[in-house]
Amino acid sequence: MGQLVAPLREGPLDVVADIHGEHVALLQLLERLGYDPEGHHPGGRHLVFVGDLCDRGQDSPGVIRRVQAMVESGVAQAIVGNHEMNLLRGEQGHGNHWFYGLARHPRHEDYGHTNAISEAEREPILAFLRTLPIGLERADLRVVHAAWIDSAIEACRHLDLPVDAAYFHFERALQEDPKFREQKQLHEAALARLGKALSDGTQMPQEPDIGPYDAYIQNSNPIRVVTSGLERVSATPRFVAERWRFVQRVAWWRDYTGQVPVLFGHYWRWWDPAAQAALSMGIAPLFADDPVGPFMAQDHNAFCIDFSAGARFKQRHLGHPQPYHSRLCAMRWPERELVFDADEPAPLSAFRSI
Repeated sequence: MGQLVAPLREGPLDVVADIHGEHVALLQLLERLGYDPEGHHPGGRHLVFVGDLCDRGQDSPGVIRRVQAMVESGVAQAIVGNHEMNLLRGEQGHGNHWFYGLARHPRHEDYGHTNAISEAEREPILAFLRTLPIGLERADLRVVHAAWIDSAIEACRHLDLPVDAAYFHFERALQEDPKFREQKQLHEAALARLGKALSDGTQMPQEPDIGPYDAYIQNSNPIRVVTSGLERVSATPRFVAERWRFVQRVAWWRDYTGQVPVLFGHYWRWWDPAAQAALSMGIAPLFADDPVGPFMAQDHNAFCIDFSAGARFKQRHLGHPQPYHSRLCAMRWPERELVFDADEPAPLSAFRSI
């Protein structure tokens, strides 16, 4: 078996959703789950992290170092998410200014106080991230960051490469496809026509040749699919994370027919959906008709455990009172029980008064 899809540890687990640099929330969640700060549990349970350890929150370096120590000591497992992939690909994206230098990001002040790292600390972090798989599996459970798509998983399963090398392996194969050259020419012409309108969120650009290319690029690389999901052309472009997006996410879990349950993160959901409009950064809701209780229903074979901890930077920026509407979540397995870092969020009336 290649190192990209690895065996999931046997025994009782606590699967932790996207942390996004919220170190305090992680420590609170560990305490609620019964772990000490180093990840040891008196009942012999073990932690699994679904990726997106970093970005946006106040202490991404602290989260990564803590998780790395747990993984290397054998008390936890972790997989890569799209935000780890951004670092491995050298992409300066939304909220990862802590890695590249605060002053180099034009909106770093929106995130409030953020612990950053020196240039010398970058490669050790990347070296750890390269050791992580994209998926974990055992007889009764699969864990992935964004999407367990069989074709993408199978393309990666026996590829004996670190995740960043695998990503570029698939990118090279894509670029050799004649369809790629045709789509890229149309895309570049469209970008030239739009110019700076793509970075101006006040006026929606209309350009039919961007969406098909973006969906084609996303869905053609198995690493992209597994870490950030499937996408399709959107009827209405949305301004998300400082740029216009002409594609939208696909709720793949509604069509998942595998017999083995899947736990995943990536797609923000809310304890109270009314908070979505102000805090979701323009991401379309995918769980409006999927109510959440304290447990994962037995007939749900794919379940998202990401309750939008990545939005806390925005709540702090808005002066939103605690407890936050976004929360850090874990799923106890095999109990299928949800555990959060805090109790019920602040009253919605307080949120609406901002």
